Amino acid sequence: MRVNEHDLMQRFGIARYGKGNIDLYSRPQYMNGDGSISTVRSMSFNDGNGEILVPTIAFDPSGKPYVMSDDEAINRYYDTGEFLGKFKTIDEANAYAEMLHRQQEHLYRR
Repeated sequence: MRVNEHDLMQRFGIARYGKGNIDLYSRPQYMNGDGSISTVRSMSFNDGNGEILVPTIAFDPSGKPYVMSDDEAINRYYDTGEFLGKFKTIDEANAYAEMLHRQQEHLYRR
């Protein structure tokens, strides 16, 4: 059964601030050195209202997936408005990020 981001957030009760606006099923697939795939590698930052969880994987101008620096990921959020979730606390953001990692790992496991 395919679970969408909103359903995951509701199930884990950790999204009290804002649901993400990124399609989790069409993420760039970055190949790590160990052969694993990263799609929702993320980081969060506080914008003064709460923690914003943003992806650190994106496409470069040629269409190749790459890992952004934290500053690039934050700037991309402000440029595009794309985010994985908004949370009241860093603990909520971290818990959701870990759950997203496990969910995506299950989808892309080879």
